[in-house]
Amino acid sequence: MKTIYFLLIIAISGCIRAQQKITDVDLEQFIGKKVEYCDKVYGTYVSSGNNKVALLNLGADYPDNLLTVAIFESNWKKFDYRPEEFLLEKIICVSGKLILYKGKPEIIVSKPEQIKLK
Repeated sequence: MKTIYFLLIIAISGCIRAQQKITDVDLEQFIGKKVEYCDKVYGTYVSSGNNKVALLNLGADYPDNLLTVAIFESNWKKFDYRPEEFLLEKIICVSGKLILYKGKPEIIVSKPEQIKLK
């Protein structure tokens, strides 16, 4: 019985380790994977023209940001707030697939559940 509990504890600790949040030094090695990243929103920007996008700059303001969070206009109606205004200067955790866009790590957010206030 003790052996079963011991193996269960090892299995649980392995699962917890596999679900760790990544840090800025880890970003490049997680491209193409689903991740959760937490940091402060230092700056925001909303593009103009067709297919607008709200951009949140995490880790530092543009162009030194470590990660960009992109929210396309087609998804804005899903939010009870304007992400570019409400999240500015707040610490958030964002989850989603980490991609490279113009050489910078980015997560595209399509629903509010992907962003949590910390």
